[in-house]
Amino acid sequence: MLVVCAGCGQGQRPQGPAGPAPGTLGCELELRDTGSRVGLSFVLVNRAASAASVHYFHPFLQFDLTASAAGRTLTVVQPEVDRPAQLRELAIAAGGSAELATPVSLRFASDAPAGAASMVWTIDSPPTSVDLTATLRFEGEALPPCGARLAR
Repeated sequence: MLVVCAGCGQGQRPQGPAGPAPGTLGCELELRDTGSRVGLSFVLVNRAASAASVHYFHPFLQFDLTASAAGRTLTVVQPEVDRPAQLRELAIAAGGSAELATPVSLRFASDAPAGAASMVWTIDSPPTSVDLTATLRFEGEALPPCGARLAR
C-alpha cells in the first residue's frame, strides 16, 4: 500500500497535546453490507477521563486487515493505492467514541470483480463466514487489534 501525501513534510504535523496514554484507546470494527460488498469503518473508544486525539491521513488506509475461516488464514488482496492524502486530527471526548471512516470495502473472490483503481479489497475465498482482524497504525499510538465476524 502506498499513500502519497501532497504538501505534507517535516514540521507540517498539527501541534496539540500529547497523544493518549497507552491502553486508553480501544477500537471496534464495524461492517455494513452494501450488497455484494462489505463496507468497513472503525470506532475509536476513549476509556480515559480526559479527551484524546489521534492524527491520521485521510482517506484512512493505515490499517492491516487479516481474515480467517475455520481456523485457516485467508489472503486479503489489496490493490495499489496512489492518491493524495491529508493529515487530519480526530478528537475523542473523555469516555466517548468517534467514528473513523475508510473508503475500503471488501468482496469475496467469486463476487463481482473490483474495478480498476478502486478501494475494494478481495478476500481470496468463495463467500463464507470469516473473522476479520484490523490493526490500526497511528504515529506514536499503539491500539489493540479490533475484530468482527462477517457472516455469509
